[in-house]
Amino acid sequence: MDGMAEKTKEKMERPFELEYRDWRPEYLYSLGELSPFFRELIDNARLMATKCPKCGKVWMYPRGDCPDCYEENEWVPLSGEGTVMSCSYVYFIGHGIDLLRYLELPFVYALIHLDGTETYIPHCIKPPSQKMGEVKTGTRVKAVFRENRRGTIGDFYFVPIK
Repeated sequence: MDGMAEKTKEKMERPFELEYRDWRPEYLYSLGELSPFFRELIDNARLMATKCPKCGKVWMYPRGDCPDCYEENEWVPLSGEGTVMSCSYVYFIGHGIDLLRYLELPFVYALIHLDGTETYIPHCIKPPSQKMGEVKTGTRVKAVFRENRRGTIGDFYFVPIK
């Protein structure tokens, strides 16, 4: 190998890496056919689901098309009330979930069957106290909306109905 080839090989084996600390990319994500769900969260603090005009199933979380009939779904409002199907108390906060910054420990992570729907949603419940067992299978819950909503799943959580 000649001298120039050796220097080129050395440069390729030891690349210079520079960490960019001032660059923060911004992205705009289109929520497409599910946009009405998020707009209702922001504008009206209301949960919306989708209903198939053919089979009548109500889907929450909403879907653009019925997964059973392949028909285009229609938007329907929900009461925001439901029943806990299963749950677990959470004592350690993970990362990446917007809602977790607004709930104190412990909170309950539950599978909730919202009234009038065919499906269950996984979501967080704020228990009335730190006493374990106050929220359990069969507990009735209702949606509570944060004051400053941004159009995310973290804009609402559930509390037990007294």
